[in-house]
Amino acid sequence: EGYEVAQVNFENYREASLLAFMRTFNETLNKYWKVESDATEIARIFAPLESLKSDRRFVLIIDEVEGINPAYFGTFLHTIRNAYHSRHEHPLKSVILVGVSNIVGVVSDNASPFNISENLSIGYFTEAECNELLAMHEQESGQLFSPKVKEKIYDITAGQPGLVNGFANQLVTRHPSDKLLTYDQYLAVEHWYINVAIDKNVANIINKAKQFRPIVERLLFTEAKIPFDIDRESIKILHTNGILREDEQHQAAFWVPLYQKRLYKAFYPYTNGESDRI
Repeated sequence: EGYEVAQVNFENYREASLLAFMRTFNETLNKYWKVESDATEIARIFAPLESLKSDRRFVLIIDEVEGINPAYFGTFLHTIRNAYHSRHEHPLKSVILVGVSNIVGVVSDNASPFNISENLSIGYFTEAECNELLAMHEQESGQLFSPKVKEKIYDITAGQPGLVNGFANQLVTRHPSDKLLTYDQYLAVEHWYINVAIDKNVANIINKAKQFRPIVERLLFTEAKIPFDIDRESIKILHTNGILREDEQHQAAFWVPLYQKRLYKAFYPYTNGESDRI
């Protein structure tokens, strides 16, 4: 309450020109705050706010922040920092950046990009939280998940929020009139996720894993033990993207069973002789 919130998503801007980036940003200012802006330089991106009353309170949410073109990403962050220093002279009070990486690790120059108030890590659901979420649907609709379905949803997703919601959504959408969602119905959804679904979440996991294919294949197809070391670039990126975690023996292990199954299928050596070489 009391804040005017603007939101913009830069998921597919990694190769976008500065002109395309600025056009989208200017359109966002106009859409949410009715600010007419034709700025063409990142350094002037917040200039239109300077003429507004500072007693208004703006919050800017930038989703998929890693999708911004690296050529001007750092400059954009520094512009945010400059806006922070003059925050008493304009309405922009807070900027929220949403992405999979720690923002401190994204910027590699020597200057601090801006003053970070909070760096929030959104964890996976615990089994209790997963069951609590499913119970909300049961209470509101009267449709029940069998105990084994609840157990398997947590097991296959490891509590990854998007997958938990995805499995539940598939079940209730496919069987809207059933009073009890059964294990056989769950198995059909699991088969769909593993063998049929073209899922954005899973596609991103596979693409990230392909960048470090040797280490992923060692974990998939051999008994090799790889120490979990966050300073190792491959481990850090695979962990940040939810592919690997540290197990009880401090070794790298797959985090989400569904991801492991899809990666196994994606990297399986079907070509004759390729399995021997691996």
